[in-house]
Amino acid sequence: MERIGKFATLMAIAALAGSAALAGNWPERPVEVVTPSNPGGDTDINCRVFLKYLEKELGQPMPVVNMAGAAGSIAINNVRQAKPDGYRALFFHSGAMINHIMGFIDYSVPETFEVAAMPVIDKSNCFASNVKTPYNDIKELVAYAKAHPGDVSFGTESGSFTHLHILALAEASGADFNIVDAGTAAEKTIALLGGRIDVIGTQYGLMKQYIDRGEIKCLGILSSQRLAGAESVTTFADSGYNLVFDKFFYIVFPKGTPKAVIDRFNAASKKVAENPDYIADCKKNFVNANYMAPDEAVRYINSQIEVYRKYEKALTGD
Repeated sequence: MERIGKFATLMAIAALAGSAALAGNWPERPVEVVTPSNPGGDTDINCRVFLKYLEKELGQPMPVVNMAGAAGSIAINNVRQAKPDGYRALFFHSGAMINHIMGFIDYSVPETFEVAAMPVIDKSNCFASNVKTPYNDIKELVAYAKAHPGDVSFGTESGSFTHLHILALAEASGADFNIVDAGTAAEKTIALLGGRIDVIGTQYGLMKQYIDRGEIKCLGILSSQRLAGAESVTTFADSGYNLVFDKFFYIVFPKGTPKAVIDRFNAASKKVAENPDYIADCKKNFVNANYMAPDEAVRYINSQIEVYRKYEKALTGD
């Protein structure tokens, strides 16, 4: 029995050594990055911009796998169940924490995955409306919604980050909105442009071209200060509602992915986040290159979860 125990121990040590050796050569082939979005949304765009630079650092293609649906839970589960060999990762944002609070997934992302890096924070989350609506900022939106309970349709994806935003405004203002599941960021935009939805929660950068063409107007930014490059757009606080929600983007791998892979990915991500060209590309999209290493990213994510839990009753309807 003692000889069998020693043999098992030696085999385990050999397996770990082999895993470390393989991880040391990582990546030896393309790394698939799953994102819970359709092409053209802010998550998809931020992912592709980041990977464009990360591919150069890691020396391998990093194809994007768009896997929209169920507010991100389909993509999250796909990566959670993937082999932890460093060749399938998830690029997502704050919405996964809302998924957990609402019960779309029954696990916490920071505890279930290996957090590899956090390269982007978006402080341009906003409400945008069709140009035909009679309100031009959040104060006017709330006044109209109170005068016409249930008439203002707000497009979101159930269980998403923007779902939290409208519930928070409804709670803070007492206004009654007609919350409609209008799909992903790209789908919501199409619905807004077509006049099928009155207001959506979205990213300012996605709306900029339509705002410039006079097709959409931005009602307010969910930030503590006005947005650089769009200073004329008021914040929610300017309208009397101190609601601030930063959208953070991160990359995670399945639990058990070798530490050497996470370390290499993290080091490459840091270089990207410090690259002046990447920083400039982020600014064009009104987001911030904001690198955080894994430990710092986990602490930050957990702190944001506590903020979101303040709205748990509104999110769950309990």
